[in-house]
Amino acid sequence: MRSPSAVQTSIEPEYGIVGAGAVSASLAGQLPRNARALGPVGAVSFRVASRIANTLQGGWPARSLTEFNDIRLILFCSPREHFSALWGALESASIQWAGKSLIFCDCDPGAALMGQLRDAGASVARLKHCGLPGRLAVDGSAPALTHAYRFVRELKAKPVSIQPGSEALFDAALTLGTAGFTPLLDGVARMLRQCGIRDSDANQLSAALFSRTAEDFAHSGRQSWALHVDKPDPEELLAQIHTLEEPFGSLLRELLLLGFGAFDRHPAAARVIQNAPSRPNALGFRRSG
Repeated sequence: MRSPSAVQTSIEPEYGIVGAGAVSASLAGQLPRNARALGPVGAVSFRVASRIANTLQGGWPARSLTEFNDIRLILFCSPREHFSALWGALESASIQWAGKSLIFCDCDPGAALMGQLRDAGASVARLKHCGLPGRLAVDGSAPALTHAYRFVRELKAKPVSIQPGSEALFDAALTLGTAGFTPLLDGVARMLRQCGIRDSDANQLSAALFSRTAEDFAHSGRQSWALHVDKPDPEELLAQIHTLEEPFGSLLRELLLLGFGAFDRHPAAARVIQNAPSRPNALGFRRSG
């Protein structure tokens, strides 16, 4: 690696990276690098910065995070468990944020911190995976946002643009469609096992049911809802609800009512389910330890 002084005097870098954890595996670390793209690499210590710079095979380790006062575009990437310490180290460097662009890669600074940075004169953007192959979620304000879009192109991906002020809503949608979705998959698989289906088959059948539903929705939208056309038997649905142990009985009830209301279908069946008294479970869906 060239000495920091030689690099700094011979070229003007496009951006610097402040990072922790496996930076080379992050979006910031996967950006294609040329002779002038990457400048200082900062971390909580010079030793860690040296390790990251060597892994990236570009830039130079910053002996002090004050070096980032001379960088107009900063990429910040950190796993959640190291975020506070790394941000605290950068904050202690007393960076003059006015006129700088800061992009948070694969991490969420929170609305409060982003607001503070904007108040200090910086432009801020986020660049993150969103669970869709070949797509990256982007939000923020220009010029940081413009740089983020350029990085998406360099990563050969397509942007999913998030409107300002809707970042928390987008994150909630991602959580509901991922972490919030898995317990439902697991619950259906456990119900199938209770019916006598083998463990591996139950998992595959549960995944196939949800996958088919998702594929149908991608093709036909809300019209793919299984109850969109067929008139449901509310007593049959209530029997299904009451055979389940909590929380799945209440969850099935609420999801059915959500569908009836959101899709404006079958109001009579919705009223029956809405007004039906709760009953003890008939079979009892047992939770495994």
